[in-house]
Amino acid sequence: MSITEDAKPGTMVRRGIASNEHIPNAAVFLKRTALEFLQILFSQRAEGSFRYSPDDTLTEISITDIHAFDLRNASQRPHIVAVRGPLSWQGQGLGGGSLEQRNMRTGDRTFNDLMIGSVALSCLSREAVEAEQIAHIVFNSFKFFRPILQKYGFFTIKSQSIGSEALIEQEGSDDRTYIVPIQITAMIQDRWTLEDTAARRLERIIVDSMIK
Repeated sequence: MSITEDAKPGTMVRRGIASNEHIPNAAVFLKRTALEFLQILFSQRAEGSFRYSPDDTLTEISITDIHAFDLRNASQRPHIVAVRGPLSWQGQGLGGGSLEQRNMRTGDRTFNDLMIGSVALSCLSREAVEAEQIAHIVFNSFKFFRPILQKYGFFTIKSQSIGSEALIEQEGSDDRTYIVPIQITAMIQDRWTLEDTAARRLERIIVDSMIK
C-alpha cells in the first residue's frame, strides 16, 4: 500500500504548520495542527495577554495535549487542552466504497474520500471570566483563520460549538478551576492507492490462515 495524496492535482496534502512536513496520519494531523495553530496564534499576543511561549518558565498559558496535562497544576496558569474525537469515513466514490478509479492495466485501485472528525479544546482557568475570554479567542480564531487552515490540509471547518462554563473542584483542595469546552468539527481529504501485488499477497495470507 502506498500513500499518493500529492499524486493528483487538487488533492489536499496534510502538512504541519510548525514543521511544514507531510503528516500522512489524519488522526495525528487533526489534533497536532489544532495545537500548533493555537500555539502560534497565542505566541503573537502581547505580554500580559495570555502570551504563549514554548519555554515553560516564560509562557502565560499552557497549550497542550490531554496526555501532557496534569489537573493538579491547573491553578498555576490558564490552559488549553486538546482531545481528539472519533474520525469516520463519509463513503464517497463509486458504490459508496471510496473508490476513485482502478487501473485496468496494473489492477491498482485508488481510493479517495472525506473523513469527518472533531477535536475538543478545553479552556481552563482559576477565574471564570478568564476561561470564557480564552474560549472566545479560540472559538473565533478557528472561524476567521479557516482559509489559512485549509492551506495546510483541512478540507473545511464544518462546525464549531462552545459549551457553557463549568466548575471543577478537586477533592481535598481549595483550588477551583473553571472550564469552558469548545468542539471543532472538520473534514479532511484522504487519498491512497492499493497496489494489486499487495492485494494478492493479502489474499494469500487470508487463504493460508483459513487452511491452517
